[in-house]
Amino acid sequence: MSFEAKKQAAMAELENSKIWRSNYEPPFLLFMWWLGKETRPPHYNSFMCNALSLGSFFAVGWGLIMWLFVWSSTGLSALAAIGATLLAGLSVGLIVAYYYSFSAKRNKLSRWKELPETDESADQYS
Repeated sequence: MSFEAKKQAAMAELENSKIWRSNYEPPFLLFMWWLGKETRPPHYNSFMCNALSLGSFFAVGWGLIMWLFVWSSTGLSALAAIGATLLAGLSVGLIVAYYYSFSAKRNKLSRWKELPETDESADQYS
């Protein structure tokens, strides 16, 4: 089954749930799709995948902003800045991964592998 067909089935399921669109189409996901990457909506990823990918995305952005606007002018060492960035990324990654895992269970979403198996399913959800 093509990624696009599963993506369409997943988006239809998410649209029918009580989950806000901004929660199932976060900027990280839209950016990955814009790059042409076949990235699943976060509700269909494993806990670890969400923790690592979203935590890393946050850590890079937050760490750069903090370095440019705060830490470089305060004399914070690069090692301390990296440590703080890793801790923040880990914390945010775990919290967001828990949210997506909890939200998927609460809204009784299918697992990625359980989404419709035929490419025709993309037409019925469009």
